[in-house]
Amino acid sequence: MSQFDPEYGGVRRDPPRRAARRTPRSRGRAGAVSFFLAALIAVAVVVVESLHLHPFSSTPAAKTKTPTPPKKQRKPVSHNTVSVASLGTLGTPASRIAAVSYGTGGALFMGGFGATGTPIDTVQNFQVSNATSSGTLPVPAASAAAATLGANVYLFGGGTPTIYELTGTSFDIVGNLPTATADAAIATIGNTAYLIGGYTGSAELNTIVAFTPGGTTQTVATLPVTLRYATATAIGGQIYIIGGATAGVPSATVYRFDPSSNSVTNFTTLPHARDREASATLGHRILVIGGESAAGGRSRAIYAINPASGKVRLAGLMPVALADAVAVSSGNEVIVAGGTGASGATGATSGATGASGASGTTLASIDAITAAG
Repeated sequence: MSQFDPEYGGVRRDPPRRAARRTPRSRGRAGAVSFFLAALIAVAVVVVESLHLHPFSSTPAAKTKTPTPPKKQRKPVSHNTVSVASLGTLGTPASRIAAVSYGTGGALFMGGFGATGTPIDTVQNFQVSNATSSGTLPVPAASAAAATLGANVYLFGGGTPTIYELTGTSFDIVGNLPTATADAAIATIGNTAYLIGGYTGSAELNTIVAFTPGGTTQTVATLPVTLRYATATAIGGQIYIIGGATAGVPSATVYRFDPSSNSVTNFTTLPHARDREASATLGHRILVIGGESAAGGRSRAIYAINPASGKVRLAGLMPVALADAVAVSSGNEVIVAGGTGASGATGATSGATGASGASGTTLASIDAITAAG
């Protein structure tokens, strides 16, 4: 017979076939033991009840809860790492201005498209909070590029191949680009300026052209694509080429150009494709300001690019959405001037290059972007 009991799940032990005969004496002892056990159980029951113990209950005894202090409200975290403040206004509203850092914390603004959409020849010297006239260009020019090399300021293109050197308030021709160029990006490393991409008046460019004073221009590299309306800035011996448009389609790509090897590589990507944006360095970051989408919408965004990691984050917002502005690093701030706003009169149309600008209000604002305190 099996020794496993299916009902109790234990081993069944059969009683002996012959039970020992109980004597009266053994029955008396058994009764005494039973009485003692019953008394012991009764005492145990009283103790358990008095202490509110439930040894056979599956529900644990209720515990006294310690009051939980209220959670501290977490302060909202601001993602803005830059601040924008108004500095003043241009003497003449303009977009697609050529500019360089100039004087003590100021900037020199040259040419651009005026409020009527035609190129202008004004040169405006902005210091502290005032923009004053500082001569005129040899010819009206818009979408030109400018750089400070050594002690002098140079102006490149703007619908022509001419390179001018500014001496005092006069401009002297010191060279020529390989072709007529407008809408190019520019950045400098050491005593060399690099013009990147642009437009000849009939075709987009994919070239990177180097110019050092006293020498001639030379094409040192080519981009993977043609690029117009891009922006560029230099930091750490590298040049970062941001956004722009290829065949009229804005790009989100950021390229990195290494002048030591003349190589161009993909570096990072903006959150949104854009052209006609401005850029400048602030501390160890590259700021990308405003710009225009494929649908023609302008942006208030100021993006910060980390040149060490390639990370891009929203750093702040401009007071108004704008495109075709210019930005220069000056001291511990970035000066942003001009551009086109979201509505108003028809904006820039380049007669010299055939480049049509976006419609909107031509701006005269000058703002400063600084690191948020």
